[in-house]
Amino acid sequence: MRRLLASAATLCLVALAAGCGGEDNSSGPLESALSFVPKNTPFVIAIDTDLEGDQYKSLQAVLDRFPGGIRLEDLLGGQLDGGEGVSFAKDVKPLLGNPFVVSATDVTSFLSDGDDDFVAVLEAKDSEALDRLIKKTKPQEQGEVAGATVYDDDGTVFAVKEETIVFGASRPKLEAALERSDAGDGMDPDRFEDGLEGLPGEGLARLFFDVEGLLDTASASDEDAKNARKIEWVRALRTLGMTVSAEDDSANLEFNLKTEGDLTEEDLPVAAGEAAPPVVREEGEIGFGVRDPSQIVSFFEAALQAVAPQDFGDYETAKQVISQQLGVDLDDDVFAQLTEDMSVSVALDGSFGARVEVKSPDAFGDTVDKVAEVLPQIGSGLGVTGVSKDGELWVAELEDGARLFFGMRNDVFVVAPDAARARELGSQEPTAVEGAEGSLVMAADAEAVALEVIDQLGPRLGLGGLLGGGLFARPLEDLSGSVSMSTEKMRGSFSLTLD
Repeated sequence: MRRLLASAATLCLVALAAGCGGEDNSSGPLESALSFVPKNTPFVIAIDTDLEGDQYKSLQAVLDRFPGGIRLEDLLGGQLDGGEGVSFAKDVKPLLGNPFVVSATDVTSFLSDGDDDFVAVLEAKDSEALDRLIKKTKPQEQGEVAGATVYDDDGTVFAVKEETIVFGASRPKLEAALERSDAGDGMDPDRFEDGLEGLPGEGLARLFFDVEGLLDTASASDEDAKNARKIEWVRALRTLGMTVSAEDDSANLEFNLKTEGDLTEEDLPVAAGEAAPPVVREEGEIGFGVRDPSQIVSFFEAALQAVAPQDFGDYETAKQVISQQLGVDLDDDVFAQLTEDMSVSVALDGSFGARVEVKSPDAFGDTVDKVAEVLPQIGSGLGVTGVSKDGELWVAELEDGARLFFGMRNDVFVVAPDAARARELGSQEPTAVEGAEGSLVMAADAEAVALEVIDQLGPRLGLGGLLGGGLFARPLEDLSGSVSMSTEKMRGSFSLTLD
């Protein structure tokens, strides 16, 4: 019977790795499975096991675009090769169709390094097929608990109650799950659904996290977690819901991080609202867009003040010293200027280029010049050894021999590791990302990024021949996503499309 658990686990991994997942709203089987889950569990994942459903058909359509002819049923069936004469198609597949639910049993165990904290439940679609599978695999019967027959299959403990199979990390965990369901003391389905409010109801995997409970428990023993709870926004965190789903030409992930309390927009880590910034798109790189980066600075300062008041005092003193030495007010002349859009393009080797639109380009340019002239003195801790001029740009020489070009170009502040790239960023017009909402946006040519990964990692892993020619990258098209903020939630959506 442990091979059923292995097959279900593989199903879960395939769904998540492929970027699609979820469970439909078949509330009966889901509600039944959740009855075995602890009322205050910190984590639940519900995986749809209907291999004939639309989501798996879409997932297979996605896999069919790649070379190698990967078949989901072949992958699942491979878990049963050479074992107990069990056939996936004949013995296991008839059981599937309802949500396979996996949960942690308590917050403390979930946060520890151990792997003995789970309960997994599946209501079999065909109870007669379940009886046949048990007879074929011949697990050792271990008595009854709460009306369920308990079995041991070579160290894997599970129970069968009517058409429901329940797995536990240990015999005590299994018995607790059975008694919990029998007493009607399991997880309230409404709690699970509330955590996923606003997210798609269909998919192959739906995940629920009790963020508040996790932070509260961690705070009792971890000083960093305790300090983090002093931050207004962190203290307001409640639940995180995630779904991963498939369409015939895309894999999608969405999440909803809920907050409660008397938050204001000034308390948020990024700017509130649905308006999306554009991004700079460079071949083989990942582009990011940020609206109103000054909000990130404000959040950092508020968080530092709440968590480490002494460090915040040192930070404020350093700002005052810089202001006195340079005649530059960092709050007014720098941070207050960063209320427009910022675009950053990052390569896989860690290099980057950025362009920042500012409120008053002339005033900000004067500030940049003042800072650049004394950068070797105030930037020694950052590894700056010298500064020179290259046309309209400044060049910072770094301890490791690298150089950083920065300055104003076409009324935009730019920074990049080479002059050509910095100047190009000043001339480029960032482009909007279709469907993006919120102050954080990302976009990339997925095929080009994958080819960069293959070029860099293929030879190291001895996969040059296998991955040569970019056959595995060719079906990929765009990778994009965005995150929006409000005082009630952080909502994110990411998609990988295929051509």
